[in-house]
Order: sequence, then structure tokens, then C-alpha cells
Amino acid sequence: MNSILKAALWMAGWLTCMATMAVAGRETTRELHVFQVMELRSLIGLMMLVPAIAAAGGVRSLRTEHIGRHIFRNVAHYGAQFGWLMALTLIPLAQVISIEFTMPIWTAILAVVFLRERMGLWKNLAVVLGLVGVAIIVRPFGGPINVGQLIALAASMGFAISVI
Repeated sequence: MNSILKAALWMAGWLTCMATMAVAGRETTRELHVFQVMELRSLIGLMMLVPAIAAAGGVRSLRTEHIGRHIFRNVAHYGAQFGWLMALTLIPLAQVISIEFTMPIWTAILAVVFLRERMGLWKNLAVVLGLVGVAIIVRPFGGPINVGQLIALAASMGFAISVI
């Protein structure tokens, strides 16, 4: 199987998982609070990880010299997931997805700030055009920004922090 076909299959699988998660998240939050959904998700994830941790040698295999960085990253990611799920309850799915797609833009900006990456003219232009494009999609006729959009934006920034 060639690499383009493999990449397409991985992408299709990822998109299917993301769409399923978005629909399931929206439907679940009709009955449960976002915090409850997040805790159930964390508990299920932990149950899935326990056998892998045990197979890797137990808790000792999780030892790290950078525990503070891992805690910070996980708190940022958890907060971003919470915000994303909360935004799903407040604004249309298309807006959540559009705003979520600003994550690579925030990642590029944060890489300059924290990792001392360099961005030339073309990368800066791509960042500006990306932000303009999302603004047009989310607010095509202007008007006020609502709290759900701000929460989705904060979630996108949280995911970018997690990646950095």
C-alpha cells in the first residue's frame, strides 16, 4: 500500500473519530454536565491505560525528570478538552470546528514565543490569512462575539499549549 493511500486512510479514520466524538459529546451533555462527561472520559481512558502501564513494567515505567512539564501539559490539555466540550453546548458544531482549526496558528505563534522559532514573511502571512479566514467563517456579517466562541478559542489555544 503506498504512503498516500495510508495517509488518506489514517486521515479518514481520524475524521471519523473526531466527528463521532463531537456528536457523542453534544448528545451526552444533554443529560450530563460537561464535568461529568470529562470525568467519565478520563476514567475510561485510565482503565484502557492500566494494562499498557502494567505491560511496560508498572508505575516505575512512568518515571520522568520533567514531572512539572507533564503536569502543566496535562492541565492545559484537560482544560482545552473541557472548553471544547463546553463550546459544543453553546455554539453550532461548524463554529466549534472552525475555531478549533486555529490550533495550528496558535501553535506557530507560541513556538515563536516559547521555543524561539523563526517565522518569515510567508509563515506570518499564512497566520494572518488563517485568522481572517476563521473570522469570516465564524462571524460572516460581523456582530458581537458570544461566550461560546470565546470558550472555543481558549480551548484551541489550550490545545496549542499542549502541543508546544
